[in-house]
Amino acid sequence: MKLPLVQSTPLQAAEGSPSAAQSVASDPHGMAYENPLFWDRAHADKEIERVFEICNGCRLCFNLCPSFDVMFKRIDALDPHASEAEGKHLDASHAQGMIEETEAKSLLAKVEVSTDNPVHLLAQADKDRIVGLCYECKLCYPKCPYVPPHEFAVDFPKLILRYKAIDAKEHGIGLREKFLGATDLNGTLMTKIAPIANAAAHNSFNRMLMEKTLGIAKDRQLPDYADQSFETWWSRRAPVEASARTDGKETPKAALFPTCFGNYNDPEIPKAAVEVLEHAGCDLTCPESVCCGMPKMDCGDIEGARKLARRNAEILLPSVREGRKILSPGPSCTLMLKQEYPELLGAEGKELADATIDLSDYLLQLGRAKILAKPTAPIGKVAFHVACHNRVQNFGYRGRDLLKWAGGDVTLVDKCCGMDGTWGMKAEYFEESLKVAEGAARKVEETAPDVVAADCPLAGLQLKQKTGRTSFHPVKVLRAAYRGEPLRSPAPGTKKSDSQMR
Repeated sequence: MKLPLVQSTPLQAAEGSPSAAQSVASDPHGMAYENPLFWDRAHADKEIERVFEICNGCRLCFNLCPSFDVMFKRIDALDPHASEAEGKHLDASHAQGMIEETEAKSLLAKVEVSTDNPVHLLAQADKDRIVGLCYECKLCYPKCPYVPPHEFAVDFPKLILRYKAIDAKEHGIGLREKFLGATDLNGTLMTKIAPIANAAAHNSFNRMLMEKTLGIAKDRQLPDYADQSFETWWSRRAPVEASARTDGKETPKAALFPTCFGNYNDPEIPKAAVEVLEHAGCDLTCPESVCCGMPKMDCGDIEGARKLARRNAEILLPSVREGRKILSPGPSCTLMLKQEYPELLGAEGKELADATIDLSDYLLQLGRAKILAKPTAPIGKVAFHVACHNRVQNFGYRGRDLLKWAGGDVTLVDKCCGMDGTWGMKAEYFEESLKVAEGAARKVEETAPDVVAADCPLAGLQLKQKTGRTSFHPVKVLRAAYRGEPLRSPAPGTKKSDSQMR
């Protein structure tokens, strides 16, 4: 009998042109967008197999997401030596441990160790399914012991993105992905016809057509569009100058990046940010901006994401050079600006990334510095869901800490919601998305909160689909406390208060 021995070494740099060789020297696994190997299908296939072998030997991420679960179960199903490795070749007495020492020695003498790794038995359809099930939560990256600068250089999320990007380059970007990635175009149009657009999104016949034509799940609760974008509201608002400070502290200066969701779907998030920041005496600007590019990255459109990143850099860098922090209320947008822009844009992207900060993190800093005063109205019992894209940035649970600082009795919900941008909207992944969200929804219900808060509005949408409770961004909860009108997230069937609708 054979027992498999997992053994893997990093893929050696492929031979190529001098320019490719120079690129490979600093990036042997082809993970940088500018590396010619990044777009090489054969090299990517070898890299997929190399990384899958390492993951199969480690399995530390077995319970993180459907991608790893399916991978490991499929490998085990294909492994011809799996039953021997698990001892299933032994009879009942052996399995129960009733075996003599001499007999054990005899059995071990027959064991042949194999260096074969069953990963190579995965078919292309298996690999495609594993890639498709990865929704880029990126939680595996901080958990993996083999990320760069380790010699194995495992970056599972980037590898999956690479695979999608090559596929998009070779076969084009599908209609659904183009639609989901066109957030500014959709938002600009839909806010002009918001009542019609929202009614259509709640119509069962229209939703059936959307599933058939675009592949967006007919039962997925979609966010409504506002009848006025945040940027329109800001452009029509009378400017408010920051008051001169009398406490000797420097006036905080910031520029707000409202995000697509805040601009078109829930302008009350950036409006609440404006109100709270001005309450703290902040010198605030809100430059026009475009989508951060995350939806395009999710479907492998690297160049589309780069164009949006370049445009945001043009808009936001003047604010950075004035000494302003760029505040983002959206975890995915913050992650994009801080981690992807340096790779997409180089030095300018790094400059913008260094100035970008999560909104809740910034408000907490103002509170701890006694620049922002605590609200006097009670917040109540809070179930706070922390987004995966905030967790992987490793700056702490700032939304939770902000609400604690403001007087809330906060319970942390640190389980993935399974929405992850556009992934949970897709018909083929909708049910899987709801399964992923079960742990988070259960924790919310066990908390029996007065209010549910989530720093990712799409995570909040998923929690509402699972629990029926409306979720609010921490800055909206904070603004309501300053107004003396605490927000509430009643369970289904409970009478909704006026504040619940704000």
